[in-house]
Order: sequence, then structure tokens, then C-alpha cells
Amino acid sequence: MKSRAKLLTLLLASVLGVTAIWSYGQMASRREAALAAREDLHECRSTAARIETLRKRPAMAADRERQSGETASAIEMAAQSAGIASEQLLRISPEPPQRLGDSAYKEKPIAVTLRNIRLDQLVKMTFALESGELGLNTRNIRLNAAEATDGSGLWSADVVMTYLIYEPQTAKE
Repeated sequence: MKSRAKLLTLLLASVLGVTAIWSYGQMASRREAALAAREDLHECRSTAARIETLRKRPAMAADRERQSGETASAIEMAAQSAGIASEQLLRISPEPPQRLGDSAYKEKPIAVTLRNIRLDQLVKMTFALESGELGLNTRNIRLNAAEATDGSGLWSADVVMTYLIYEPQTAKE
């Protein structure tokens, strides 16, 4: 009887040992799966944040030519937020779009004429327009010193803002 009890004890200990080893293997594989899932979650969250950032960014090219009122009001609001009075904003003049080489894009220029402004106001206005929803880019800035004898540091500026329009070429172009 003693040998039988010893044999059963040894068999039970072996079964418990194999079960413990198997359980540890299962736990280790589940731990690896959990770590991989955590990395996947982190990657998904950073991808979602990148998508949200890109969604908030202005489109690289418009699908149509904007109404002149759309861009004019955006330019007026940017000028106002930069501290430029409406009397200093002399002209907003949309020009005809021009095809960019043989590409499917056209560039739409908008000429803006400003008088008696400070350089910091010009920088604030152009920055607001470039970072806004319309996707405007500053193509050209021409500065002239204002005719003031008091040394006030005022400037006259002719600025050309542009945006892209996606318009594939037709057979007749």
C-alpha cells in the first residue's frame, strides 16, 4: 500500500508539474499578446491623432475656383485680426488662374494692396491666411517705405496670395 500511495503521489506531483508548466506557457503567450495589443493601441491612437491633424489642415488644392467674396472676407478678417484698419487695406484683386506647367493644377493669384502698415501687422496677416482653412500661400511681397517724415516705420505692401485649384486638363487645352 505504501508503494501504491507513493506512486499516486508521484503521479499527482507529475501531473501538477506539467499543469504548472503548461499554465506558465499560456500566461507568457497571453502576456506577449497583451504587450502587442498595447503597442497596436498606441499606434492606432497616434494614427488617429495624425488623421485628425490632417483633417483640420487646409486642403492642398481646392476642387473649384472660390468665389471672390470667400477669399476677400478671409483676407479682411486676417487683416483686422492683425490690427490693420479697413482704410489701410486698399485693394483685394483676384486674378485669373494660371495652369502650372502640364499638371492638373491651376494657381489662383489674389493681389492685396496695403498702405501705412507695420511689418509685424503684415507678418500676422500673412501667417493667419497661410494657416487658415483656405490654404492660401504667399507668393510675393513687395514693400515700399511709406512717405512719412516722422520715422514711424510704416510701409506700403503689395502682396500676392495664391491657392491651388485641381482642374485636370481637357483635350482642348
